[in-house]
Amino acid sequence: MKKIFEEDDNEHSDFDRRKILVAVIPFVLIIIILAVTLLVNGIKKDDGREELQQSIMDYADEKTGAENRTDNAPSALPAETASAVPSPYSSAEPEATPYQEVMEAETVDYSKVKFNQQEQLKEMMGYWENNNQKALDDLANLDRFIAMSWQLSGTDRYYYYGATNSDGQPDGKGIAVYADNQYYYGDWKNGVRNGKGTWMHYHIHLKKNTTDLYTYHQYTGEWANDLPSGEGSEHYDYDTALLQKGIGYDTNKIGSYAEGLVNGDFYLTNIYADGTSKEWNAKAEHGSWVYQSENKDQKGNRTVYVNVSNPDDYVWIQPKDNVNIGVPCLISENKN
Repeated sequence: MKKIFEEDDNEHSDFDRRKILVAVIPFVLIIIILAVTLLVNGIKKDDGREELQQSIMDYADEKTGAENRTDNAPSALPAETASAVPSPYSSAEPEATPYQEVMEAETVDYSKVKFNQQEQLKEMMGYWENNNQKALDDLANLDRFIAMSWQLSGTDRYYYYGATNSDGQPDGKGIAVYADNQYYYGDWKNGVRNGKGTWMHYHIHLKKNTTDLYTYHQYTGEWANDLPSGEGSEHYDYDTALLQKGIGYDTNKIGSYAEGLVNGDFYLTNIYADGTSKEWNAKAEHGSWVYQSENKDQKGNRTVYVNVSNPDDYVWIQPKDNVNIGVPCLISENKN
């Protein structure tokens, strides 16, 4: 009996082992399959990363090559037209303000800047007729207007737009540009300024300015034989950062002129660096101020303006400088 029971135990043990194996093997197979799947997917994933990285590198190389190629690139534009055409690789930039154009103008070759004097003067004349001073200032500071004036450098010639007589001379209402950014709008007679009109001189600096006090200078009034003659007024506008303390600078002169020189009674205003101003009376004869008194200071200066509200307050001047005083810088073939 004992032997029989031992054999039965062995048989049961073998049977139990087979049951365990049958139960375990599927799990092992599942684990192996999962492991193989993950391994294969990992390899594919790595391959995907490599393919993506390679695609990025290829795309970058392709873009760099396209930008560096010159065989199909557009040829350079002439200097006078290049600034007007947007780059093929970027959108058009906003147009620079007149002020910015002037500040950057030291790089401009005005001999290559295109302009049309008739169209530009016609454009400016419209603003002058409407008394639009801001628009006039903006136009005068554009490169194409500066180039138009630059073309006349060193001469007393001018470009003209307006009414003419039977001989083709300026006659009637018209506008002209001269060298040095000077303009005139008003009456003409037989080719010269005659009647009433306004002359403007823009002090446009192509490089940083540290010496010229003026931004613009203007005369408005009567003209004869191409020169200020009769009742008129001058106005000066300054770069206030350059004004010196304690010195008065004329801003307005209102009086009479003859052949471009001061001649008659004048009312004047001036400004100081601290923003204060004063008013003065004066009298002139043939380009010289009449002295207000016999007084002289230690340097020999004489009194020429007297303060409107204080008769003991004067503006003084050196006698050697008290000659040929008129509208400065005015270009005219009839100017002495």
